[in-house]
Amino acid sequence: MSGDLRARAVAAFEAARATVAPRPVHDALTEHLTRLTEPMRVALVGRVSSGKSTLANALLGGDLAPTGVEELTFNVNWLSHGPRRELTVHFTDGRPPSRRDPDELTALTVRARDGDQEHQRLLRAIDYLRVTDPNPYLRSFDLIDTPGLDSVFHADSQNTLRFLGRTGDDVRAESAAHARKADALIVVFARGLAANEDEMLSDFVGPDFGGGGPITTVAALTKVELSWPQAADPMAEGRRLAERVMSAPGARRLLFDVRPVASLVGSAAATFTTDEYADLVALAEVEPDILEKRVRRGPYFATRDYDDLPLDAGRRAALLRRFGQYGIVLACSLLRDGIDTEELLRTELTARSGMTGLKRLLVDHFGNRGDLIKLRGALDQAYQLGSTLDLRDTMSPLLTLEQDEHAFAELRVLRHYYDGGLTFTAEDAADLLRVTGEYGTTAADRLGLPSGTPPDRLAEAARERLAEWAERDLDPSYAGRSRRAVQVVRRSYERLATQLRA
Repeated sequence: MSGDLRARAVAAFEAARATVAPRPVHDALTEHLTRLTEPMRVALVGRVSSGKSTLANALLGGDLAPTGVEELTFNVNWLSHGPRRELTVHFTDGRPPSRRDPDELTALTVRARDGDQEHQRLLRAIDYLRVTDPNPYLRSFDLIDTPGLDSVFHADSQNTLRFLGRTGDDVRAESAAHARKADALIVVFARGLAANEDEMLSDFVGPDFGGGGPITTVAALTKVELSWPQAADPMAEGRRLAERVMSAPGARRLLFDVRPVASLVGSAAATFTTDEYADLVALAEVEPDILEKRVRRGPYFATRDYDDLPLDAGRRAALLRRFGQYGIVLACSLLRDGIDTEELLRTELTARSGMTGLKRLLVDHFGNRGDLIKLRGALDQAYQLGSTLDLRDTMSPLLTLEQDEHAFAELRVLRHYYDGGLTFTAEDAADLLRVTGEYGTTAADRLGLPSGTPPDRLAEAARERLAEWAERDLDPSYAGRSRRAVQVVRRSYERLATQLRA
């Protein structure tokens, strides 16, 4: 959202709030005004043990979200940018938020100890945990790590839930409630947690999670590293599975894309220590076949003594916890191939884990349209308030804003495109995505030209594209929604050409 559009949006909501309206409507409009100045909210949603917290850590390059193989994460962690690391507990029972030591995050997020009644009562009363951190990636958007969607839990998790006085449905409801507060979703699928692609998608069909569609929803296929050693290249195997997910019926109406990620490797890339780097360098000296044979042994690699390995079992165990089997083998392979510094290894592991591509997708797909998506959501929620009341005077400034802003017409066209409602060629679709900001918001980005292209060449390209879309507007093969979409794209190029002439 440009500064001008933000100013017009604020003015429209202030005008709506100034009308005579019921107090709940006035309060809701005030909240929307506040939201217009806050970062976009992106929620991680998926089944329990799908790797949401590990993915959050990989995205943020640190250990901000508690993780654990055996522990049930049942509280929402809301991660946002701030000048220092702080933890604030928000409650469901009306008591004021409480500032806590950040080191308590894990204790407030995972399993309570049997017999600790006071701690049990505290956990039951928590609505969500707000974590602020100076991590620069959090400048782009707040990240909401939700508990999980499972309505049927494993026995150990059921015991924990009974101890807390919660049910599986409670945890799903909590995830859904906080997902609805988000502007966009990262749907987290874990390799092996569903029998097939249809089952993977079934959690996200319905009013709780399926309403945003591809404009506001991308997916991450996590834990692909677990396909090693059966798959020599886990990322290639992950890409094949991601393609099958996107080929499932209805997938493209729910998701923009599915990206495979070796999330444990991505998290390790950001968090491994200098001592662990030295241990990887030592392991890289081992003959590759011998090292791979030992790593394949899994838990034995971390517990048994091996004369042909340079590290004791304790140090190997630390590497296994941090990197997993595939991560150790991959890191050592990169070191043998010439990576010779910690930073280079971090960069390469991040890229090989799929995290570099996922981060770029989130910035391109969400970040470039983040403010507009947020404003669209605020308008939709405001209209819902007025749907059961006669609030024509209150809604009038908002309706005028929507009618006057071309960006909303572009969003409508994008929704129709993702719903399969346009008879666009591949060339048409590429132009639509590019001019509406999918790959960046500068004039060069919208025209598909390199950064630094001279202004006269940009203006010439805009005129050329405008002429092409004017011809499409005369083509009788475009009808209905497709014709209206052509007219919107034509208008987008008209506006761009006008801006470049100014």
